[in-house]
Amino acid sequence: MEENGVFNRLVMALPMDDRKNLLEKLNAQSGDSDQFLYNDSGSPDSGAEIMDIKQRFDVLPWYTRLFFWFIGLFGGKTPLQIFQGRQVAQVGRLIEEQSPGIYDYEHDLLLPAFYKAVTDLKDSARFFYDALDMSVNRDKGAFYVFLASLEMEDIHRLLLEGTDPVKVAEKHAGASDQVLRQMGILAMDEGIAAIGDDRRVVMYYNARTLNCLKELSSFLFDRLLVSFANHRGRQGKVCSAHLVNNYLRNLNNILYSLKETPPMTLLESLFIFILQDKSETPEFNMETEMTILLGQAQKALAVIRNFNKTVPLNRILRCAEKDMSILPQTISGGEDWFSMYKEYWKHTVDEQFNDYNRNHRRRELLKDFQDFFKGAELQVLAGVESDFPNPLEYNSIGMPLRGAFCLSFLRTFHSVLFVPELNLVLRPILIDGEFFKKENLTEFNDAYNDLFKIDEILKHFEGDISIKGDLGKRYIAAKMDMSSLSVKRHKVQLLEDEASDEAKKIIDRIGDALELMVKVLEGILTKAPDGKFDTLTNLADMSGKTDTFALGITNTIKTLSQARKLMHKISIMEAGR
Repeated sequence: MEENGVFNRLVMALPMDDRKNLLEKLNAQSGDSDQFLYNDSGSPDSGAEIMDIKQRFDVLPWYTRLFFWFIGLFGGKTPLQIFQGRQVAQVGRLIEEQSPGIYDYEHDLLLPAFYKAVTDLKDSARFFYDALDMSVNRDKGAFYVFLASLEMEDIHRLLLEGTDPVKVAEKHAGASDQVLRQMGILAMDEGIAAIGDDRRVVMYYNARTLNCLKELSSFLFDRLLVSFANHRGRQGKVCSAHLVNNYLRNLNNILYSLKETPPMTLLESLFIFILQDKSETPEFNMETEMTILLGQAQKALAVIRNFNKTVPLNRILRCAEKDMSILPQTISGGEDWFSMYKEYWKHTVDEQFNDYNRNHRRRELLKDFQDFFKGAELQVLAGVESDFPNPLEYNSIGMPLRGAFCLSFLRTFHSVLFVPELNLVLRPILIDGEFFKKENLTEFNDAYNDLFKIDEILKHFEGDISIKGDLGKRYIAAKMDMSSLSVKRHKVQLLEDEASDEAKKIIDRIGDALELMVKVLEGILTKAPDGKFDTLTNLADMSGKTDTFALGITNTIKTLSQARKLMHKISIMEAGR
């Protein structure tokens, strides 16, 4: 899924009732929603009438067939070939009579008026190319689900409610995370199974229309038009129809398949997807923007409709290829809508329960923190997007990065536990401790310095991602970039990854310091079996006559170990495992 949260964001931003009201207004403004783009009723050119040339020849009077036999005898052709040639010539004259300036049958030339009509069609099709690129091409599964929310509102509501982890948990109190997920998947399967054949037909029609629009908007217009050139005695560009007959056949099939004006539900869904990013700008007005897009779509559809009325494409093909049996073929496409619809719901349900489980683990962690930090709240870093200390309230101010929660944990650990408590035990060792092994002294100093400087390290990181810092400045510049949306997102993502990598370096550094400090302190109390960590030569002097000092080291080891375990839990939770 290219845009993982697109569908959920759109649903939250535009409730179903608002969508229905908007749809009614768009329908009222649309004057041609029921008009055909390609009307094939009774037209021998459009494919409604199959030209069986042999059957027509066989029903001719005997004397007419005899006449064609005599002509063919002298021309070296069969009577059927002579008859078809005359039929083709008749169609050629009909084109020149009814569509002047489009096609010269005698010279098999597509004329300047044809070139102009294809150019206009290309420009209009471009609207749908951009619309599809910003919607269906971005995430087809999300688009089908969003479209289905109007076409199958009852099914959509059933799926939303049945797969909501919170509601599932309320119905199955005390169930494990795995059981709740299974209940959600079962509700999804039942909801999708409730889609009847009539609903499938409607959605398939929408999916086919989308595919036809895609084929038209991506048609190789430029390759067709580049075949035209100026010709002596002609004002404008012309081209042999036979030279480009493959392009004409393809275009003929596409236009024939796109017979009807796209449903307003389909257009509305397209428009909303187009506007999803623009909707974040100040003073955005959905109704106004939708009206503008509807006007552009109507103009584009009017050009397509006019092309079909004024350009007898199938007749031209019959003339160019001297074959009266040529008919437009319906193109395939859209058959995959149901599989993509179902796959997106599976992905959505999976993500919803992953989020629910993460929040569940967050709540458990917060309870652990309450005990560990003795009621003190987590201290969130400035300039970092975070959903803590309350996991149910999301703060989107700042830069999103992996490890944000762990950084908050480290800052709280430093100010609440390390400075006022642990340092009372560690600092005397730093000043007065005499290690048997010099390397143990170095290891203690390194670990102590990293732990003591946690706040300093985090403040430096905060400065770097702030609006005045290097990363922060580059991040703001990327967010303000006027490039294409894909380029802009790529730049933003690279900087978020860079900041996340820096956060991980800090987390790894402090995590290593915690582990090393625990090993050194354990060596002080009980010499390591492998001999790597040893005690202090003056441990007895530092301990005195009581066990207070040794007890302080023991409690410090316990606190540091617990901190490391909590960091590990945080990393599992943030990784989404």
